[in-house]
Amino acid sequence: MATRLRHLPNVITVARIALVPLFVVLAYGGTRSSAVLAFIVFFVASVSDLLDGYLARRQGTVSRAGEWLDPLADKLLVGAALWVLVDTRAFPLWAALLIALREVAVQILRARIVNAGGRLPASPAAKAKTVLQIAMVSVWLLPIGVGPVHWILLGAGLIATYWSGAAYFTRARSPLSSVP
Repeated sequence: MATRLRHLPNVITVARIALVPLFVVLAYGGTRSSAVLAFIVFFVASVSDLLDGYLARRQGTVSRAGEWLDPLADKLLVGAALWVLVDTRAFPLWAALLIALREVAVQILRARIVNAGGRLPASPAAKAKTVLQIAMVSVWLLPIGVGPVHWILLGAGLIATYWSGAAYFTRARSPLSSVP
């Protein structure tokens, strides 16, 4: 039983990835009820992000696979949501592209470090960025009119996105980093 629980965080992460296509189908459903269901799927997938990390740390089962899959799942979920929002909710394309640029840059950095034998686990700044992005996307997904809260969360999400990206690149250049 303990062996099966050891893999539970990665199973939850893979399930989050599997929810992305369901979210997209619901988001493009064209009805208010499908929009609400898309929001619920996005929210459940987002909460699962907190759960898998908590379980991995609590059980002491943080793995290299989890360190790779978890941020990938976040990027797939948020990326799919941004695509939908630009297409259906007048989310600014320029903002989605800025977020995507940061995500791609950090993934490339992470891949280079991991391929060289190092590690680049999620930083506290990246965790804060993820929370802000999820809050921002969640509000934009709600089938309500776009108002000041949408724009405030967009600004906060963009600031956190670039702040955390800069932190990764600064940390990767540090002699104390886990980059070989």
